[in-house]
Amino acid sequence: MKKHALLVTLLVTGIALGSLTVASAMTGRPSDGVKPGRDPRACFDPTFVDGFQTPDDHTMIVTQGREAYKLSLTGVCIGLDTSFVVGIRSRYPMADVCGPFDADIIYRDGDRRQSCQITAVKHLSPEEAAEYTGRKPAAAQTSSSSSGSKW
Repeated sequence: MKKHALLVTLLVTGIALGSLTVASAMTGRPSDGVKPGRDPRACFDPTFVDGFQTPDDHTMIVTQGREAYKLSLTGVCIGLDTSFVVGIRSRYPMADVCGPFDADIIYRDGDRRQSCQITAVKHLSPEEAAEYTGRKPAAAQTSSSSSGSKW
């Protein structure tokens, strides 16, 4: 009887620990302390990227609505700045891209498929993001809209 109770206890404990592991792996943004050295504000979900710009062959700016993120890439990604077909391949399913080596940029350079690893992610300030999103920061919009006449 003791052997059976011990086996059931171990089984229940194993299931509980497995559930916690799966639940923590499926959360989007990392919690504080899970991945030291990473800024949780620098995370973005590659599924919702709605635009990109490539200032040069080792930098990419991706946008999500009003938010923009600067991605530093490994080496020189030749042809990236002229590519029209670009994708983000996450290394972890259903996870945000938060820092180095979380994802790769995949693009076409002519007939060849190329890839570059992301080495850094930086969340841009609203003022910096405005340059890439084409939208004014929220504070600037409210002050300019409030200066108009009211009826």
